[in-house]
Amino acid sequence: MKNFRAIHLRRFSQIAFLFIFVALFLSAKDPFPTTIPPDLIMRIDPFAGLVVMIASRSWIAEFWPAVIILIAGFLLARSFCGWVCPLGTILDIWNRISKPGQRRGNSRWKYAILIGMLLLAVLSIQTSWVLDPLVIFTRTMALSLYPLCVWGLFAVLDAGVNLPVTEDMAFNLWNALQGWLLPLNAIQTGLLLTTLLLFIAILLMEKFGRRTWCRVICPLGALFGLIAHIAPFGRKVDPETCTSCELCGDNCRMGAIDEEDFYKTKRSECILCMECALVCPEKGQNFNWNYQAGGQEKLDLGRRRVFSAVGSSLLFGAIWRTQLHDRNIDNYLIRPPGAVEEQHFLDLCLRCEECIKICSSTGGCLQPSGFEYGIAGFWTPKALMREGYCEYSCTLCGQVCPSGAIKSLSEEVKKKRIIGLAYIDQFRCIPWEGGEDCIVCEEHCPTPIKAIQFESREGEPTKLPYVDRTICIGCGICETKCPVMGESAIRIFQEGEQREVIKVEYPEEP
Repeated sequence: MKNFRAIHLRRFSQIAFLFIFVALFLSAKDPFPTTIPPDLIMRIDPFAGLVVMIASRSWIAEFWPAVIILIAGFLLARSFCGWVCPLGTILDIWNRISKPGQRRGNSRWKYAILIGMLLLAVLSIQTSWVLDPLVIFTRTMALSLYPLCVWGLFAVLDAGVNLPVTEDMAFNLWNALQGWLLPLNAIQTGLLLTTLLLFIAILLMEKFGRRTWCRVICPLGALFGLIAHIAPFGRKVDPETCTSCELCGDNCRMGAIDEEDFYKTKRSECILCMECALVCPEKGQNFNWNYQAGGQEKLDLGRRRVFSAVGSSLLFGAIWRTQLHDRNIDNYLIRPPGAVEEQHFLDLCLRCEECIKICSSTGGCLQPSGFEYGIAGFWTPKALMREGYCEYSCTLCGQVCPSGAIKSLSEEVKKKRIIGLAYIDQFRCIPWEGGEDCIVCEEHCPTPIKAIQFESREGEPTKLPYVDRTICIGCGICETKCPVMGESAIRIFQEGEQREVIKVEYPEEP
């Protein structure tokens, strides 16, 4: 009965934390929440915090909640993976829908991956965004699942409004969901398909066996697996009642129970799901603070895996650093206001896309980068001013960034922060090229003294717009609202951008 209650408690914990993470994700909107910050999802991640701090050579105090999670790991082993992790919960739900496979991959590869990613961080190459489960969960929500759900809700409500029978109900539901679940407009994000396919690939890996991702690949699981060796809480088998029926081993989703000796538990793999205690017909298994001694496996990565991890990291790092960088396209790379200098930005940015999600609540401009800025720039936020603009008084992206890649700015500072400068293409501009009046860019310019001004020339019946470069901050609303079809007649370029400076102190040479 005690084990049965523990199983239900674990399942309740998984669902509760999943709802908490989703609620925090949805709370990233305007107005910014004053209670629990939405970026808490990422700030409890000890692996992401460790890699970012090593790569950036800086201490990031915002990751203090991760210390609590790490301490819990020293006491309760990999309980985070079985009781808290949202990606693990989704995999367990998926396995109830789709029958998982029975094969089990080698669980030691995740330690090689962990070593490789830490080595890259030492080389100032931050790659936690590639395989960290909390980053993957948040990014998938921001770029794929949430936009698709919003589109579906808009489609259903729009259909309901157009039917006389459901019109009032649809309007009431629309008003009820507006602002917290539904944004003002449907969301369109870049790399939606790429992000979704990666998430689907993780789900399909379950055909190789339950929790394949957690057992074979997950670097966060590997970190918890290392400290699980000394955790005092774990599985204990009563030798007087055990009949070696093999049910516990067959039902262990992590393959943590030794196949030859069912008394032994691979502590680095056990996520305390307690399924083994539930299926035991003799009720001879329990979980307590005096776990069974002698059940831990020796962590032997093998020379091949160690050399593979080190060699792959050095090769990847060399490719990362030596790939040709086209400086011409940098003119179009506009980072969010408050972004730190580019090299530190790439080290700090987790690619969690929290900034993109919260920017979408204001109809903003941020979108994920593809490979146009190289491997290092993939999934990093950039401003596409033709799709949206940086709201003059908005400071949300800096408030929601968990790693400090985008610094939080006050509204007063934000209004003066230059992220680029506007340039007018006179061959596309309506007054310059067509000789017709157009004042759209000047009308929308938000600065107190307009950055878009007009000049009159002798013999020209129309007023010709120009940009006062001492006033323009590059907010991009002029590019967004320009009525010219296709490419805007006024564009924001990187010139004049102001970045936050991070001072990195290196040891003095003797």
